Amino acid sequence: MAGIKDVAAKAGVSISTVSYVMSGKRSLKEETKRRVLRAAKDLGYAPSHFKDDASMVRRSGPTKVLALSSPIHEYTDYSNYAMFFFALAMRAKRYGYDLLLLMHEYGDQELTRVVSEGMVDGILLLDVLMCDARADVAHTLDVPVVSVGYPSNTDAVYCVDVDFERMGREAAEKIHALGHRHVLVAGASRSAYEDGSNYLVRFLDAMKKKGEDLGVSVLFKSSTGNGRDDVNLMLDEAFLEDPDISMIVCQTNATHVTNVLNGLSDRGLSVPDDISVMAACTYGLGTLPKAVDEMPMMPNETCSRAVDLMMEVLNGDRHDVGHIELLAPKYVARGSMAKCARG
Repeated sequence: MAGIKDVAAKAGVSISTVSYVMSGKRSLKEETKRRVLRAAKDLGYAPSHFKDDASMVRRSGPTKVLALSSPIHEYTDYSNYAMFFFALAMRAKRYGYDLLLLMHEYGDQELTRVVSEGMVDGILLLDVLMCDARADVAHTLDVPVVSVGYPSNTDAVYCVDVDFERMGREAAEKIHALGHRHVLVAGASRSAYEDGSNYLVRFLDAMKKKGEDLGVSVLFKSSTGNGRDDVNLMLDEAFLEDPDISMIVCQTNATHVTNVLNGLSDRGLSVPDDISVMAACTYGLGTLPKAVDEMPMMPNETCSRAVDLMMEVLNGDRHDVGHIELLAPKYVARGSMAKCARG
């Protein structure tokens, strides 16, 4: 099944332009419309509300099913993924809803299919990118779409997320207040940032910008693996580039953070006496042998609110599509950050 990306590529336009042509929500040049519609016809692409009524599956009432679109990428962290999935499933169950899990890499195609076949009452999005094709496809769907994440193209979806930009700014402020001026951000896989993984990019960009304003030098190193050798190589490269690093912020997972702590110990560096460590955009690191300060993702809060919001829309209580709710970040102190010991 062709997707909106295929139509955009064939017509030589952006994904959003295809969405606007299909939804009629924006005035476009007639030549552009004809090119898009011709490409859609050639590829057999038809959003749900453009299909022939005779081919539509008639729904006699609510399906009591929500689609959960969560494409699996090579950089997907399954421990985090599981927490969000179960948080959504448990909240949906409270309303008598089941979840239909969609994991195809090209999630926009799956959304069109399940809606056109009358399989779901609404759609939840996970693993959201900064510019997410699924948010553009929402223009063409006749069911509500709620994004657990904050893409840049929000006008056809409802959004609930932690305010990761605020989290990045607050992290920089805490680091500055403790006297640290040279910081390493140990990031996730480079492809996650290149794809535009929403929460990683928003935190990192905001932290770097606020750090620059405060006079804090931020060195970023993406992960090449979670193993001890991979982490040691990253630390070697980082300390070679900036020997004055006194603070490490990990945007990774429990295994990676544990090996960062092991690598520092191997170098004779004590946490937090010699070097401070915190984690951000992570979850559940309080159970590590050496607990670290954390600005965590909040799966229970964000997922519960996303499902509640979906129910409000389905019940007809709100019609403000494009609404964005950003939850205030939290800081959990566990003793791995201290005042900078270096002059």
